Amino acid sequence: MAVFSQPAKAGSGVFVKGLDAFVTYDAGNEATTLSFTTQGKQFKAISLWFDNSVAIAIEDASGARTIVYREGAPTGVQGLPKIGFNGSTESRSNSYLIGVHDFTNNGNAELTIAVNDGRDGIAVFVLTFDGYSWKPIGKMITRGKGLGGCRVFRQALTMKDAAGTLYTWTCHGNTFDFLSSDKVNDPTVLY
Repeated sequence: MAVFSQPAKAGSGVFVKGLDAFVTYDAGNEATTLSFTTQGKQFKAISLWFDNSVAIAIEDASGARTIVYREGAPTGVQGLPKIGFNGSTESRSNSYLIGVHDFTNNGNAELTIAVNDGRDGIAVFVLTFDGYSWKPIGKMITRGKGLGGCRVFRQALTMKDAAGTLYTWTCHGNTFDFLSSDKVNDPTVLY
């Protein structure tokens, strides 16, 4: 089971409820860190403002760092809408939650990176450690649909709109399936 150095806490800017542990970070502010253990290894997630956008790096116990999030998406992931960006510049009104939760139900925590633009856009990315590197396994994005926050429970992440439609991403193995209560089961309609 994963061990965390920060307890989950409530506070302003908490738009993802149910993570095992997290820190918040507002774009442009001083760096924040979250220390956690997964697969028996200790890591630190470091969030900082760099070159007009938020960058998130993972530092292992030896001090080696890997950038896992940059310019609005996990490293290496392209083609997704960016939340809170104007061209290549990120809005300093973006709020982040960087946390951990065992979505895969294997006793090891996955890293969760969530961004909220303060208006009507939320993106949540889930990354897993494969023993050597961090890989994205979940990409949940919404904007313009009135989905103000989300909840994590066991292996699922849910969002609900004002009309009561529930959108659910559930982790099975190392992938997330999407279902909505209105039977429109295409997550791209949310952006």
